[in-house]
Amino acid sequence: MKDARCNLAIPVQERRRPGRPGPQSIDKDQMRDRILDSSEQLFSEFGYSSTSFRDIARLARVNPALIGYYFGTKRALFNEAFKRRGRELTDRWMQRLDELEANSRRPPSAEQLLKAFVEPQFELKASSSGGMAFVRLQTRVHSEVDEESFALRREVYDEGAKRFIALLELGLPTVHPADVNSRFIFCIGAVLYMIADTDRLIDVSSGRFDSKNVADIIEQLVAFCVGGMLARPTCTAKKTRQKGLKQREPRPRDSSARLAAGRR
Repeated sequence: MKDARCNLAIPVQERRRPGRPGPQSIDKDQMRDRILDSSEQLFSEFGYSSTSFRDIARLARVNPALIGYYFGTKRALFNEAFKRRGRELTDRWMQRLDELEANSRRPPSAEQLLKAFVEPQFELKASSSGGMAFVRLQTRVHSEVDEESFALRREVYDEGAKRFIALLELGLPTVHPADVNSRFIFCIGAVLYMIADTDRLIDVSSGRFDSKNVADIIEQLVAFCVGGMLARPTCTAKKTRQKGLKQREPRPRDSSARLAAGRR
């Protein structure tokens, strides 16, 4: 079977002529970006294990040794390719949250917060040719169960995720924090599924509906997530609440202590 990588549009590297500038004349940042762009595309299409330095070098039109010079190992290159746009996404989240907090004396509503969570992801996807590649790479990283992938996700996403959760807990005082945290994770899963263009809405609706209109999908995702946040309490939250109360108010051991507790 022919390798699908053969179908990629890979520019032919021209042989240098006397006096012509070689790759070393390219700005270092431009060279790094070229390597990262190629890595992002190949890692997203074929995964970590099936992508080699040689594949990336061929697409980036550089010597494989140059990739090692800039990034060291393949794992370091993979992590940097992911963190590059992952940081950009986190920056977009932080900017939206800063604006929400600056423009109101009250805590942002659940709808405002979840809209600020969903929209930047679709904006990043549409912002450049590498946006879709990052979305697919992100999906791959979220499906891995090894500790390196978890560590990478913590480094890139935890700051933003924890800030969203803290503001949701503040804005939803009647919803137990256990519910807020769990439901935010469910929102992450829903967005990852829809943004990766792997949904089967057109299939399960027998052709009546599709996910082509991005504005409609964003609106439905936000409504779905808000509805989930405001749903009835769960057994988990009730148990957590009861456990917390017991920890804060230990039961007196003797009758005199119980009587004193009753007087309070």
